[in-house]
Amino acid sequence: MARPKHQTHCVSCGRSVPDYDIINFGSVDTGYRQLCTKCFNTEVAESDGLDKFEHADFAPVELTDCDGQAHVFHFRTRLFGPGVAMDAFEVRDGHPAGYQFQVIGTPEDDPLTLLARLIEKIRRAISIKHLKVGTRLLLP
Repeated sequence: MARPKHQTHCVSCGRSVPDYDIINFGSVDTGYRQLCTKCFNTEVAESDGLDKFEHADFAPVELTDCDGQAHVFHFRTRLFGPGVAMDAFEVRDGHPAGYQFQVIGTPEDDPLTLLARLIEKIRRAISIKHLKVGTRLLLP
């Protein structure tokens, strides 16, 4: 059976997830495995002794910009060293594109608090028109 377009199977849990939710995890010595973000975070948390780390999966959220255009944001959370990064991004043709945002927190932070900070950051940014229609700049 062929895998769905823009989907990859996690070698740890076997789930089929969007390609943007796959991390090549490992080293040159031990080889690399394709893990979904959840399995990646679980392995990093276990290796770093983060017993209370909570991986949260959030459903996409639709927000409207200052021109009334809807944007659907997907979320991804990744552990790294002493921190956690939560990303929000639009998806085009199966890949992150368009608006992209990130907040950084600690592994002990409540995932809902990080999500609220990220959504507020998105709302502020898309409420402002950053480009103006007008004359073109001609370069020599």
